[in-house]
Amino acid sequence: MPTTTAMVERKTRSAGLPAWLNGVLGLLPYAVFVGIFLIVPILANLWLTFMVDGAFSTDPVVGLFEPSTLEAFLTTFNLSWITALLGGVLGLAVTWAIATLERPAWLRTITMSYSAVASQLGGVALAFAFIATLGTQGLVTVALQALGVDITGFFQLTGFSGLIVVYLYFQIPLMTVLMLPAIGSIKQAWYEAATSLGAKPWHFVRDVVIPVLWPSIAGALLLLFANAFAAYATAYALTGGSVNLVPILVGFNISGNVFVDENFAAALVTGMMVIILAVMGARFLLERKSNAWLQQ
Repeated sequence: MPTTTAMVERKTRSAGLPAWLNGVLGLLPYAVFVGIFLIVPILANLWLTFMVDGAFSTDPVVGLFEPSTLEAFLTTFNLSWITALLGGVLGLAVTWAIATLERPAWLRTITMSYSAVASQLGGVALAFAFIATLGTQGLVTVALQALGVDITGFFQLTGFSGLIVVYLYFQIPLMTVLMLPAIGSIKQAWYEAATSLGAKPWHFVRDVVIPVLWPSIAGALLLLFANAFAAYATAYALTGGSVNLVPILVGFNISGNVFVDENFAAALVTGMMVIILAVMGARFLLERKSNAWLQQ
């Protein structure tokens, strides 16, 4: 029975459409989707960044270099790279354990399913779960106080360290999801060839696995960085704006109770887009190099 694609190609050939036009028509729905939900918002944001009261102005961009704004970018940058590095190391360990796990099979399935769900979990629900667990009156906090241990003296869930802990909840599973295909692509023949030449398991990891996987690892770390850099709902719901982060600053300038400046908010978003685009561009180049190795 002919497939849907074959039927479409047969109809387009019978209608006399050239092959290139057939490809354009197939790409059109995706192009429309990207244009409406990606290109148009980016252009609208750039318009708000440089057009103030109907006239061209660079004042919103100049505002990005104010000390308080630079501090917000620095705090967001530090939060992003710390959670990306910690989440990457821990997530890589989980991924390696899953990839090499043989028994029990159900544990591998459950871990993969949990990672897929937890990597996309965030916002108010995640913030409430941690407040109920590690907040000032959280279950774990109260239980530890009953045992004579008071963690509130050195750990505040609503502070910078608390954000690191909460972000790791979705950063570690995201690293697992990203790295599992790459680690699964390590060929058994490579290990057999290495051992036949007298290599130990550690030598195989050091001299074969790490050189092959480092572009994928670096690319995944960059994606974790971008993921943390753009997170808003979780940080706002957890801290209420007490931590100076760029996404929270954008929210204040869009829907603040006292002061609203949409042009400056657009400039902040433009600064974030520049950083994230640079990160994702570097990740794209690393992924190309990794795929070239793994497809050999």
